[in-house]
Amino acid sequence: MDQVELAAVPLFSMLDEARLAWLATRCPPRDLSRGATAARVGEPARHLVVVIRGTLSAGYDTSHGSRVRFVTVTGPCVIDKAAVLGGESHTATWTASTACRIRLLPAGLLRDLIDQVPALRDHVLRHLSDQVNRERRAQVRRAAPQPVTRVAAWVAESMRTRGSRIILPGAQQGLGEEIGLSRVTVNRALQVLVGAGAIRVEPGAIIVLDPSRLTDRDGR
Repeated sequence: MDQVELAAVPLFSMLDEARLAWLATRCPPRDLSRGATAARVGEPARHLVVVIRGTLSAGYDTSHGSRVRFVTVTGPCVIDKAAVLGGESHTATWTASTACRIRLLPAGLLRDLIDQVPALRDHVLRHLSDQVNRERRAQVRRAAPQPVTRVAAWVAESMRTRGSRIILPGAQQGLGEEIGLSRVTVNRALQVLVGAGAIRVEPGAIIVLDPSRLTDRDGR
């Protein structure tokens, strides 16, 4: 069962059963309740956080009392790879949005795996490249002047990994924190997309009905 859980994590999908079993014994699972912290901003990133299942959100509380939400991820996946491999500190606080199961992989073990499985190096680099590209697209979304454009772009991006049913990160308030809008503005933008036939809104979730209509981002 442990090997199956780890094999489902894209970063480890190329490892053989023996290495997955070894990894499972070195990184026992931990269950987090909703609201628990998996990693805290400023703390040394000594472990790779492997999300087996559940959803984590990365956020930062500013000195002015506002909250910036960077991204929300749903397992199976791995978070903060760049900080761990670079020997740096966590740049965000990762909080469980739902009940989660995680494993903590020490940075040294990841480097050992890369040495043992040379092909894993390219695999890790591809994942790091994907992370950088996602962050760049997020910056572009936040710079969009029209709220409907920001929300539609976020929905389109989320479909890449979550499919047509997208759980909102902390409801509409959390989505606003992630893309730099107020909850009221997010609600209005969502209603424009509903009216365009692009989505349906459910409590805590968005259902994409017609992805092509997300490109009509000004609601015209």
